[in-house]
Amino acid sequence: MAFNMTRKSSSHPALAKGISLSPSSLILLTAAFITLADNGAFWSSLAQRMDLINLKGFGFVLTFFSLITGITALFFLVLGQRYLLKPLLILFLFLSAATAYFNNIGVVFDTLMVQNMLETIKDQNTNEAMELLSPSLLWHLFLFGLLPSVFIILVRVRPRKILRDLLCRLGTMVIILVVITTLVMLNFKYLTYFSRENRDLRMAITPVYPVYSMIKLIKKSHADDEIPFHVIGQDASEQHSGKKRVGIMVVGETARADHFSLNGYPLPTNPLLEKQDVVSYSNAWSCGTSTAYSVPCMFSFLEKKQYSPGKAQHQSNLLDVLETAGVKTFWRDNNSSCKGVCERTESEKLHRDPDPKSPFFNAGEYSDEVLLEGLDSLIEQRHGDVLIVLHTMGSHGPAYYKRYPREFARFQPACESASPHECSDEAVLHAYDNTILYTDHVLNKLIEFLKEREGQYDSFMLYASDHGESLGEHGVYLHGLPYSLAPDAQTHVPIIIWLSDGLKTARNLPERATKACADSKVSHDNLAHTLLGMFDANTSLYRKDLDLLGGRCK
Repeated sequence: MAFNMTRKSSSHPALAKGISLSPSSLILLTAAFITLADNGAFWSSLAQRMDLINLKGFGFVLTFFSLITGITALFFLVLGQRYLLKPLLILFLFLSAATAYFNNIGVVFDTLMVQNMLETIKDQNTNEAMELLSPSLLWHLFLFGLLPSVFIILVRVRPRKILRDLLCRLGTMVIILVVITTLVMLNFKYLTYFSRENRDLRMAITPVYPVYSMIKLIKKSHADDEIPFHVIGQDASEQHSGKKRVGIMVVGETARADHFSLNGYPLPTNPLLEKQDVVSYSNAWSCGTSTAYSVPCMFSFLEKKQYSPGKAQHQSNLLDVLETAGVKTFWRDNNSSCKGVCERTESEKLHRDPDPKSPFFNAGEYSDEVLLEGLDSLIEQRHGDVLIVLHTMGSHGPAYYKRYPREFARFQPACESASPHECSDEAVLHAYDNTILYTDHVLNKLIEFLKEREGQYDSFMLYASDHGESLGEHGVYLHGLPYSLAPDAQTHVPIIIWLSDGLKTARNLPERATKACADSKVSHDNLAHTLLGMFDANTSLYRKDLDLLGGRCK
């Protein structure tokens, strides 16, 4: 496994005087490079939690270095056979470099984040993917992905016969296992205690944890595929008489409750909604920290403690039950997709066939006001009660400045970069607050639309964000952290309800009933039951204690 400078002839003139390495040596060198160069978040966290400047600390660092390098090398030794070796190493150099970049800003690649990435690919959401390709990310990939890959391309791997290569690989694997075992046993007592008390550290280990998450997701997806579809809510029916009811459910994106002036935020981010008769639930919490997890949860009858996207996918959701009850449902999407919620519902995905001539189309995407176009015809085409779901782009990062038209850039200076960690804290907050200001405008416009038609039907607007967003607090950006580790910024979300006077009368809702839960702790668990209540849908699934307008909070 030793390095060997050689001057033997080569079939490639550029390599005639280059470096030649055995496969095992190249694998160990690459694994060691990844451990050192792409685990900055791990080493930084480790240094904050223990004293490394002593003999015990050095032994601990050496143990972790050997573990990460050894596990990575074992993976390469098994899969990196002959002609696959260099492509495999180059692939993992780039993947590890990209993972390291996002780990450094607080993103964790657990199963939910991996699922979110796969959903982005499945949804063909090129805009979201391109936003992540910031200049700083490309520079990071150049330094830690491309440059070491060039070395791997140029180095000559000494050929071996198949049997000898196999024996050398097995020998290297044995040596790795012996070294790891020896170091672990020497530090076993402290290592087990430290690992038990700092379990979150494993999530920053690259590429071990992302690979583990991918394998875990594949196994889970296979298990979920075996679950039969369960139809629920077949007893649903509507019990109200009188005027047609029209509901607009607005699914927000990445909005934080603590940045709504309705909830006490010092900047005037909701100047229009503050003039409307809305109820803002200031103590509301999300089901998850990513769109792929939270959106199906918002429309599921599974409470958070039983919920998983796999379970939700295999049973009827709120839209199915409302359809059974006789409510016509329609999903209109300006985001990536409905994440499976609208599979059995009529839907429209605006980003699939955009109109560049639209006044709401700018920089390759629509602003959220486009969701309000043609609402009249959508409602009139459907006889009986109607629920329309509008899935917004909202405050989706990292390029917050793209989420609002220029006239809503009221808070300045505002970050105009897809790398918010490179902007000042003030500029990041201002750019994000401008997205909330634009959301305020869109929701107000929707309320005014419904108010103008109060003579035609009773109506309501319910707004809820799927999750929140970290804006640099404690060095963490974006969202998607495991729920147990996620700060309130990623889970504390806004929920807002507006009701027409006619609907309040039809449902016999005095003001004290509409505001009964305004200060209570509520969550996405309340949404499905609140929407059933809006349409007086009679079903055994309905729980009045989870209906935000059920009057059970106080």
